[in-house]
Formats: sequence, C-alpha cells, structure tokens
Amino acid sequence: MKFLKSPLAQMTMALVALAGTLVLLADLFFGVMPDRGAQALAMRKHLGEALGVQVAALLQSEDHQGLDLTLQNLVRRNQAVHSVAVRRSDGQVMFMAGDHHRVWRPLANDQSVPEQMVVPISAGEMRWGSLEIAFRADARPWIVRWLSEPLMITLLFISFAGTLMFGLYMRRALQHLDPAAVIPERVQGAYDAMAEGVVALDAKGRIVLANRTFRALHGEEEDLLGRMLSQLSWLRTELPAQVASHPWMKAIGERAPNAGFALEVRGAEGEGDVAGRKLMISCAPIADTGGAVRGCIVTFNDVTEVQRANERLREMLVELSISKDEIEKKNAELHRLATRDPLTGCLNRRAYFEAFDPMLAQGHADGTELGVLILDIDHFKSVNDTYGHPIGDRVIQEVAKKVQAAVRNEDLVCRYGGEEFCVLVPGADRALLQKMAERVRERIEREVGPAVREIPGMRVTASVGASHFDGEPDVTSQTLIDRADHALYRSKRGGRNRVTLFDPAMTAEGSDHA
Repeated sequence: MKFLKSPLAQMTMALVALAGTLVLLADLFFGVMPDRGAQALAMRKHLGEALGVQVAALLQSEDHQGLDLTLQNLVRRNQAVHSVAVRRSDGQVMFMAGDHHRVWRPLANDQSVPEQMVVPISAGEMRWGSLEIAFRADARPWIVRWLSEPLMITLLFISFAGTLMFGLYMRRALQHLDPAAVIPERVQGAYDAMAEGVVALDAKGRIVLANRTFRALHGEEEDLLGRMLSQLSWLRTELPAQVASHPWMKAIGERAPNAGFALEVRGAEGEGDVAGRKLMISCAPIADTGGAVRGCIVTFNDVTEVQRANERLREMLVELSISKDEIEKKNAELHRLATRDPLTGCLNRRAYFEAFDPMLAQGHADGTELGVLILDIDHFKSVNDTYGHPIGDRVIQEVAKKVQAAVRNEDLVCRYGGEEFCVLVPGADRALLQKMAERVRERIEREVGPAVREIPGMRVTASVGASHFDGEPDVTSQTLIDRADHALYRSKRGGRNRVTLFDPAMTAEGSDHA
C-alpha cells in the first residue's frame, strides 16, 4: 500500500491511464481497432458467396456426387460450420451435410443472421432455390469473448507492458530529477555528521534533504524526500493549526530567521525516538541571488537531557536552599543558646558585655549618653522557701517578660544572675533613665503577681538601681554596673520596691540583696 501512495506509482498509473485513454479516443474517432464480429460476418458472407457459385456450377453440370462431396468436406474441415444444405424453392432439401434439420431455423424473407446464412441459387433469370449454411455459436463465456476483442487486448497490453515500461522510465527520470542528487556527497556527509537534526525545505515546505540525526529522530523507515515537513505524524499534532504559523513557513513568509521555537513532543511511546522529547527549532530562509526565497534550513536541537539536567539542578538548589535554611535555623538556635538565658530568654552575661562594650566605646567617641538599670526581685529567697523552686522559676520568667515589655526595642535586657536583671539603655539621659526605671518597677508590681496563677494573691515587687553615662572618661562597663549596683543597694536599704539613681556622693556599701 505504501508503494501505491508513492509518487513513482502514482505517476506510472497516470501515464498508463493516459495511454489507454488515447487508444480509446483513437478508436472512437477513427475506428483504428477492427470489429471482430464484423470481420467474422464478412468472412462468412465471402464463404457463402464462393460456395454458392460452386454449388450452382455443380448443379448445372448435374454433378450430384461432386456436390455432395463438396458439402461434406465443408462441414468436416470448417469448424465454424455446423451444417449446410441445398434447398429448392419449393422447400425440399436436395443435398445436406451435418445435422441440418435440427439446427436450422427458418428466416423471415431469407434475411441472413450471424449464425445462419441464405445464399440464393438461380437458374437463368429464375430462382431455383437457396444454399443454407448454419454456423456454430461461440460457446466461450462472454468475459472471454469480451477480453479477446482487439481493443481490450490492446488496453490490457498497455496496462501491463506500460506499467513496466513507464515505471522503469519514471524511476530513471525521478532519479535524474531527484533534488537530493544535486547535493554533493561531501555536503550530505557534512550534514550527517551534525549532532542536531537538519532538514532542507523548498519554498512550499517540502523536504529536499534530511540528515542522519533527523531521520533517526523521525524513526520511520519511509522516504522523507518530497513530503511536507508539517505533515509528519509526530509534528502535525504539536504544531499550531495555521500552517502559516509553523516556524519554517513563518521564516519563509517573513524572509527572516526564526529561532527559539520550543516543541515538546507528547507522542505515544514507540513512535520513533521522538516521543517525550523536547526540541528547540531554528529556521533560516534560503534566498537566491535575486533575493527570492527558495526554501528554508530547519534545525532540530534535542534539549531533553539539558532540560532534565536543569530540572535536577533546580531540585538540588531547592534542596540546598532548604538545607541552608535549616543550617541557618540551627545556627540561630545555637546563637540563641550561646547568648540567651535558657530560663528567661534574656541575654546572658557574656552576650550582654559583648554588646555593652562597643556601645560604651561609641559613647566615649561621640559623647552619646546611655544608662544602666539593675533590678532585684524583693524577698525572692522567701518565695523559694515558701512555694518551692518551680514557683520561683515562674516568678523569674514573668519578671523577665514584664521587663522586656516595659523597655524599648533597642534596649538590652540581661539576666545578670539568680533573680537579678540588668538593662542597658542606649541614648538615655538622666530623666529618661529615671522614667524607664519607674515604668519597669511599676509593671513588675502590677502584673507579675497576678500572672503567677498557681499562687492566688501573690505579690511580687522589685528594687531598681540606675547609673548614667554622659561621656566622662575612664568609665568602663563594669564601673557603670557597679554604680547601678550601689544604687540598687540604696533602694533595698530604703525599703525596697523603689528606684534609686546613682549619685557620686553615695558611699560604697556592701551588697545585701535579700
């Protein structure tokens, strides 16, 4: 069936049909083919006339024996003659050869027909009688008789012999006119060596060259030359419906290269090697010296493995990003554990001083003020003794929450030790420092006790000491903390639950933070 669809077979059949049509037309208009029926009738007429003359001569000479012998020899030697008889005008049969009475049928007005012939015999000017010849009917089937006609024999001969001759001739002609034949072998070899599929098209989009890579991509063993590229099964279903939108036809129509057309072939598995492939198509028009576009070069670059590698790379990058996030979270957790008090979440002492010293150095450099608060939970030992250490830890946690809620975002809160907290307040003058210390103390007194719901009616207060730095030289972080601690001691001595701002006039007193 594929052969019948090939251009060679179609052109060969067209030529055979054309030759047969010409023979029929010649016979129709000029009668070049003899009519076998007419020929047979003419031969029978000639036979009858010749036999009639001979019979008349034998009758005239009264050679009855010779006449009978002549009739017998005619029937015996001529297979077409069934019987023959000489009948007088009164209807009496005088001589006969063959089974004439059985096969002969009277004819109206002695009119001959193809199977029966009547030849008049005269004696002078009077009709003496007639010669009757009965011919055998053709017993062959009608199809055999029809096929044996000269016209049909001629047509059959043209059909068989013409198919062979025209086929051979057209094959040679197509080979001579094959567009691929004009491409030198070295050019074809160069294209075949390319890793990407290459197809050369004419101006109508028909394939005139396909390299080895494209043929392997196509997969089917049929000849690609002369076929429309857009009609290949694995391309037809993936391309736009409009032929003018196909990348190669667009390049031909616009007379400009058309690159970067992505095509994902979703054909069934087993449809060559192209099913499931991702292709990048680039097209470049081919113009002659006059500028007219004669065709197009189309390249099919298989980027399936590249895209798969890119997808794997993206997956790896996502995994790395997730791992990085997890590492950063772990690092943040480790930093928190390294810099934060595990019970309250406040800065530990090491992290506190690491932040304190740079701020103080900045204050020495540009005169920026800062303050330090130290607060101690009043009578905390009695809380542990009365309610136990778990309740004591709850009180410490709630105090830490209220202190962090009372100060600013830029202030640093540190659990300095036990029930003692230290707050660094950058950029605060004495008035702001005093105000912030009071706010911290009031919030602890008002909110911490009710927050410890395990002990209804609990009252928790804190004493606060504060020290201020306004740029004086030779002051260290530890100096400011010691000053705040002296102020805290003064608050406790003064009755607890109060704020004291350090004054240089204060004397160094022992710290009894009960």
